[in-house]
Order: sequence, then structure tokens, then C-alpha cells
Amino acid sequence: MSDRKQQKISGLIAGMTLEELRDDYTDRIFNQYLPFWDKGGYDNQSGGFMCELNEDGSVCNDEKYIWYQGRGIWVYSYLYNNFGSNERYLEIAKKSRDFLLNNMYLGDGKWRDSVNRLGKPITSTTAQGSSKDIYGALFSAAGLIELYKAEGNENDLHIAETSIWAAANIYDNADYEGVKLKGVDKKGLRTQGHSFVMIWTLTSLLSFHQDIQLEKLQNKHVYHLMNDFWNAKYGIVNEVLYHDYTKIPDYESIMFTGHSLEALWMVLDEAMRKNDKQLFKTCKNRIRHLIEMSWDYVFDGLCTENYYVFSRDEKCAGPVYDLKVMWAHCEMLLATMMILENTGEIWAKEWYERGRNYCLRTMAKTTHGVWRQATDRLGKDKKRPGISIYRKDNFHQIRYLMMNLLAIERMIRKNESLTC
Repeated sequence: MSDRKQQKISGLIAGMTLEELRDDYTDRIFNQYLPFWDKGGYDNQSGGFMCELNEDGSVCNDEKYIWYQGRGIWVYSYLYNNFGSNERYLEIAKKSRDFLLNNMYLGDGKWRDSVNRLGKPITSTTAQGSSKDIYGALFSAAGLIELYKAEGNENDLHIAETSIWAAANIYDNADYEGVKLKGVDKKGLRTQGHSFVMIWTLTSLLSFHQDIQLEKLQNKHVYHLMNDFWNAKYGIVNEVLYHDYTKIPDYESIMFTGHSLEALWMVLDEAMRKNDKQLFKTCKNRIRHLIEMSWDYVFDGLCTENYYVFSRDEKCAGPVYDLKVMWAHCEMLLATMMILENTGEIWAKEWYERGRNYCLRTMAKTTHGVWRQATDRLGKDKKRPGISIYRKDNFHQIRYLMMNLLAIERMIRKNESLTC
């Protein structure tokens, strides 16, 4: 995507050669992270994924929440598609797909939010019956699309497309109740989270499946993220807007940094699919800007929750560092590696190294390969509000690890081609 035809990555990255970094990522994925999930995170008996695990990998809650099922299917399908076509990964994805469709799909692109280990509907802590937000439908669609790439099951592709359109139609309804904001008594609110999951899912689908209407849907959400959620007045991204995509006055000066970085690398990825150099450049520059304004220059780590342009409610202006979440740092590492691979720009390398060092020093300090959920400003373990301490992430960390490993492998091949 850079104006340079090919960019040779020279020198060390995070103190390692590309080959050493490749080996490090390979070890973290296949010798640390995945073996932990084999202990109980994947349900060998029924298929699907457990949401809450003890430190030894044993199951401590038998709920199967739909986000984990769609994300888990995507992970193991992606492993199969990109790392040697291991039949075990495909079997895990297929068995989990069968569990998902048999127990959580309600037809017409609608999904049940939560079931127990055997597939019986239960009352979740977040929703009841058919989920009120569209995340479940989109994560399920993303998983089915990635599995379709591996297996070619047309029914998976059909259900994925149906779910995408159902989610889009529900979201565009002015009475939509899937987005809530404290102090705002309005329905039909918009969130950048819905747009970027839609974009991520569609980038994958449109990479092999041509559809004019889906392209239009994709372009619409890219436009909203880059123009409506972006707040040029303050140089931040707003998390929630009114239904007509206008700013909410009391929240116009607040940013949810982790989501903003995640959204931008997904649009960056879409820019590469479309070979849109200007869109790539805009995303790249915004990613750098947000990292630089949100970093904790004293103790390291990102402000990953609220960034305040102005002081309010006993909050000082600027980034809030009392909670640094693991998944947001994974998005930072994914974004900076993507930029480094495609441009070779030194700032991306430096921020990648700084973010990686922080994560290995804090988030990775567990007895297994799955990182801690969050830390406080000093790097000590901290519980996320409203999230069980037993939750283990089956998506953000492994997605970052896999995508970074693939980027490193591409850089190695590129460097080798330049020296032939």
C-alpha cells in the first residue's frame, strides 16, 4: 500500500530478527495459547466454546454465549485456512458450527443469545432469548464465512448473508434498543462497534464473493466511521451517536480508545482490499494520532476506556489510565504491525515494540498462554467492571497473534525475494 514498490524490513524488531519473531509467535500460538483451550475451553463432547475457565483450564460455568461461539468458529477456521490445513482445527470449527446452528439459530438471520453446555436456552447475564443487539449475528456470520472458505458449505454462506442483512435492517430501525448510553433516553442509537464488526465481516466476505448490494452496505459503514464517528473538532472518535449519526452533546468530547483503534485497523484492511491509498493513509495517520494521545508515558500501556477532552465528573481532561484492558492492546499491536508491514515507517515499529513490551511485562504474566483481562495503571491485575474474573479471551489475543505471524511470514518472504 506504500508508494514504495517493495519495502524491505531491515534490522531487529523488538530485539529479534524476523525469523526469531516468527518463531516466538509460533510458540505462543501453538505451544501456549491453543493447548490451554484444549483443556476445557473447547467442548469436545458437544462442540462449541465455554466462556469461563479456571486457571488450570477447567470449566467453571457451563454457559455458551453466542459471541464466543461465532468468534471460536472463526478462530479455528482461520487456523485451518492459514496454518497448514490441520484437520483437527477444521473438525473443531465444523462441530461448533453444528452446535451453533442446531441450538442458537432461530431462522431469518436471528440468533439466541445464550445456551447451556448441552444447548438448552438459559437466561444470560446480558440478554434473554433472542439477543437485543446485532453483535451475535455478526460474529456468527464472520465465523460461518471463514468456515465457508475452508469447507465450501453453501448453507453456511447463505445463513451468513441472511444474518448480515437481518442485522443491518434491525440496526437501521429507529426503535433499535441494542445500544444503550447512560443518561440518554433514546432508541436507535448508533455505535462504532456495530459498524466496525460489520466492516470486518464484510471485508472477509467480499474478498471472494462479489455482491453490489453488500459493497454498498460496506461503503456506507466505512463512510460513517471515517466521517460521522470521527470528531475533527477534537481529534477523537466518538463511540455513540444519535440515530441520524449526529453527535450527542454530553458525549461529544469523550472517546473509547480501544474501540477506535480496532475500528481503524479494520478500515485499513478494507482500504487494502480496495487498493484505496487515500483511505489507507487517513487510517494510518489517525491510528498514530490516537496512540500518541492515549499512551501512558509514565507507566506505559494505553488508555483503553475513556479519554476526556475536557475535565468532567471529577475526571481530569485527557486519558484515563486506571483500567488498561488486554484486548485493546492486541488491537494496537495488530494495527501497528499492519502499518509496519505495508509502509516500513519507523514510528509504527517503535509503537509496536513499546506495546509488545508492555503486554509481555503485564498482560502475559499468567501460568498459561492466555493473557490477563486487564491491569491497573501500575500493571497489577484488575477486574473489569461487569465481567467475570473467570472469563478467558478466545478471540482478540489469538486473532492478533495469528495475523501478526502471517504478517511476519510475508515480510520474511518479501525480504528473501529482494535479496535473490
